[in-house]
Amino acid sequence: MRARLAALAVLLVACSSTTVTTSEPAALAHGAVVTKLDAGRVESLPTGAVYIRFVRFAQPPGYVINSKQHVPSVLYIETGIHRLTLAGQSPIDLVAGQAQFHQSVTHTHLNPGAQPSVWYSIGVWPSSARSQPLVDPIAHAAFESDDVDRVSLPQVPYSQALREVTLARLGTAGAHRFGGLSAFYVLSGSVMIRSAHRPPLPLAAGHGAAFLPDVDLQETNAGAEPAVLLEFLTTPVGKDFEVPLLRQPSA
Repeated sequence: MRARLAALAVLLVACSSTTVTTSEPAALAHGAVVTKLDAGRVESLPTGAVYIRFVRFAQPPGYVINSKQHVPSVLYIETGIHRLTLAGQSPIDLVAGQAQFHQSVTHTHLNPGAQPSVWYSIGVWPSSARSQPLVDPIAHAAFESDDVDRVSLPQVPYSQALREVTLARLGTAGAHRFGGLSAFYVLSGSVMIRSAHRPPLPLAAGHGAAFLPDVDLQETNAGAEPAVLLEFLTTPVGKDFEVPLLRQPSA
């Protein structure tokens, strides 16, 4: 009986050891700094097909933009100073590298500084907005995704988060999967994005890309200098925000 128990124990150990998995070294993050800039909650996305839009503004000193109510958005300040005033609230001053999420309320944008300010407004818009003019002549659509069918996006509350990722030379954010829509925009340098079932996608500064939920991804610095990119993530509340992967995405 003891011999049988000993043999069974050896068998169990052998079986359990075969199920241990290890990550591919190339799938692990290294040379990456991820900074959460701001986040907020939206009770629902626009009805019908939607798309992700990064609108770039190069705002001269003293210039004011009066904005009507629109979809919840995140502001990111690339250079200079920005003053955001939401209806009924005190002004919010932001400097380069900062971000601010805001709900769908009327607001104004002012550059109170002595130098031009470059900033972005980032959000998920109804596809019908494509045909509408932008809020101001200095506004420029820096990146617009393809239309996303709402079949892949349940009608539930969402969290929206903006992160800044800095990749050193040869650095990578590691292989991962986001639970919601993900959009990337390169501020400086160049980035290669690997994704499941697609060839690697190179992105230079001023270019972006977007992906549906639950797609295997990996972002890697593709140049000789550090690269900086923005990640805009729209995730159903209650779903895993990000899941690390053991293997690189395979095309």
